[in-house]
Amino acid sequence: MFFTLSLITRHSLLISQSLIPTAEAAFESQLPFNTEYIKAQKIKSITFDIIDKKDLQVAEDKGLLTYYEFNSNGLLTRFYNTSIVKIIQKEYHSGPVYRHRKKISNGHSYTKNEYIYDTVSTNYFYNENSLLKLKRYNDGAYYESYYYDYFADGKLEKEKRCKETNVSENKIEFKLGGQYVISEESFKYVNTGKNQYKKTCMNDEGRPYKEIIYTLNENKKPTSINEQYTVAWITQNSNFEYNAKGQLIKASYKSNSNGDMEQVRTYEYDSNDCLLTEKQYKNGILLKEISYITDATKKVNSYIIRDPNSKSLRIVKLMYQY
Repeated sequence: MFFTLSLITRHSLLISQSLIPTAEAAFESQLPFNTEYIKAQKIKSITFDIIDKKDLQVAEDKGLLTYYEFNSNGLLTRFYNTSIVKIIQKEYHSGPVYRHRKKISNGHSYTKNEYIYDTVSTNYFYNENSLLKLKRYNDGAYYESYYYDYFADGKLEKEKRCKETNVSENKIEFKLGGQYVISEESFKYVNTGKNQYKKTCMNDEGRPYKEIIYTLNENKKPTSINEQYTVAWITQNSNFEYNAKGQLIKASYKSNSNGDMEQVRTYEYDSNDCLLTEKQYKNGILLKEISYITDATKKVNSYIIRDPNSKSLRIVKLMYQY
């Protein structure tokens, strides 16, 4: 009885915070916002204010933007971010300055960077069971959509990937015009042990091309995901480690699809069980160190990304809308 109550209390503490790293999202670019927290706090959207700073230089606001939007169930419905695709260096000139008809300074010239941006957005749609049924990616005039069907137990049954066109006059609103199917996949599952199952991936002809072995711990969280392509030598292996509270502390991914490559994420938590630091490695080299700042309500207010190779900082402030 005491053990059960301890698990319930521990679980309630862990879900009452805005970020919870998971195995499924460990290598995603998006932050792992906690659906239950977003729903309980009635958060509608989060906008990121981004400032970049190189060592020994003044901080610079480059006009970059990241945005998350959620529905009433705390599920992500829209995500977009901007990136710089081109930098134009313009030269400006100022004339001499006079005071009382006397020149007090000569004119001078200076250069200033102007940025050209690319905005990439993704919209998410869910079925009556809050499972993702459609994910639509948009980059300019290009649209790519993923459609999902599920078995009764919630496991993915089919995935269809399509290139689409938007014929709406208002480009913010999507109206389907043409649709070209890029690929179709279906999946089968077989239990191979108490905490293990095999997922077989099949192409549009119903032929298997990949097998994935999932191994779970007693809390049904993945400890390893091993992928093997049936007609190639390519393997992809992921492993996950957790602390005594069930929090993800390490995620690693290895692949030989383009030479041997290993990615690693490590996570540390503060005394309130909130995410404190995250480190990202590639082939043993530290790429990023992220420090999170969380308030008394366990909500992340800002974070700092340190890139030791480029000797730069990215300072990000989160602004919440309710």
